[in-house]
Amino acid sequence: MSILTTIKRIFNPQRTAAIQPPQVDDTHPGAWAATTVSPHDYDSAKVIELYSDALTAWRKNPLAWRIVAITSDYVAGDGISLSSPYRSLRRFINEFWHHPKNQLHLRLEAMCDELTRAGDLFVLLFRNPQDGMSYVRFITKDRIRRIESAANDYETELAYEEVNLLGEATRWLSPQHPESSRAGAILLHYAINRPLGALLGESDLTSMLPWLMRYSRMLEDRVRLHWAVRSFLWLVTVPTNKIREKQQQYAYPPEAGAIIIKDDAEQWQAVTPNLNANDAQADLKAVRGMIDAGSGFPPHWRGEAADANLATATAMQAPTERHLLRRQQYFLYILQDITYQAYQRAYQLGKVPQLTERNYNKLFTALLPDISRTDNESLAKAAHMLAQTYQVLGSQLPHSSPTLTKLFTSLILNAGGNPLSEELLEKILQEIYPNHVSK
Repeated sequence: MSILTTIKRIFNPQRTAAIQPPQVDDTHPGAWAATTVSPHDYDSAKVIELYSDALTAWRKNPLAWRIVAITSDYVAGDGISLSSPYRSLRRFINEFWHHPKNQLHLRLEAMCDELTRAGDLFVLLFRNPQDGMSYVRFITKDRIRRIESAANDYETELAYEEVNLLGEATRWLSPQHPESSRAGAILLHYAINRPLGALLGESDLTSMLPWLMRYSRMLEDRVRLHWAVRSFLWLVTVPTNKIREKQQQYAYPPEAGAIIIKDDAEQWQAVTPNLNANDAQADLKAVRGMIDAGSGFPPHWRGEAADANLATATAMQAPTERHLLRRQQYFLYILQDITYQAYQRAYQLGKVPQLTERNYNKLFTALLPDISRTDNESLAKAAHMLAQTYQVLGSQLPHSSPTLTKLFTSLILNAGGNPLSEELLEKILQEIYPNHVSK
């Protein structure tokens, strides 16, 4: 095979790219319908395209897969658990989360992955009319054709229209719909990266998809070219009167390790392509920089240490950890809301007592994985220093002060990352000073 033929095959424009754009079937009943009435949302065709691109990238591109995996590793981490100071809700959480048809503690990674890839999470709650228990199932974003909102409030989502693979439409009510209490199932919707005025969110991979595709193609070209380097030609220079003789002699190239006896009149020269590989290094690094900017993760998180040291690596992690902490808080809200809505569905059938409290921060207590392990050491040192200050200050006072004790207890617990409510602080103070009367 000649080098010219090899190069033509390498740069064949019909070769398969690493990430191909999806083909939208315009015969699909909901393929081109408007998902929402908001001008800030994409039309359904674009929603399907972006969702399919992100899913394909996650499946085929290691960088995309790793970006999604890192997000879930930090947000869900070793696991998230919910509890409650209310006995009925605490009992329901244990039954709901660990029900054989739910197993929510095993679904956290998949839920976080889908939220990162799609930008939206659609959760179905099917209610068992016998015991009021709800079963959790999911609908992918590309099957949602339309979102119905209240006429005077676009953020109040009332119903969703799903189109299955057969083109059949199903209408699901949201918990805010007036008739949702009588429905056998309701649909919950959560979104990230959602512009103001829009109902649908956007994937974390959306801004990176073009650069992931470019990077895949560049790497593919480099691999093909390096394969071509192994192809070379021998230029054999011989006297004019020996050309025909040598053509017959070297009709087949000599095998590796073969010994050829020649005179001074015969010269051999190997010709190989010159890749100029150093020229591509800067281009590949620039494209990786665009991918890193879109993900928000520093390069050393994907294994590229480059010239980073401990100080620069620590500084680069701070913005990323803040972003992941914010995402974790929203993911916690999703879990709390799913649990609360399931509880309310059971209450509507009279299976559990009513909850008068609506504040999730008071209804639930959560055990979350740490985004940054180094924070624990800093918090512990701050709490230890405050405790020493209180001990020194207390030893200088003529008698104990309940107010000072309460103040420093609050400061120490806040510095340690475990703030307490006013009621609990008063209870602790009453136990220390039985005769203390709070004002």
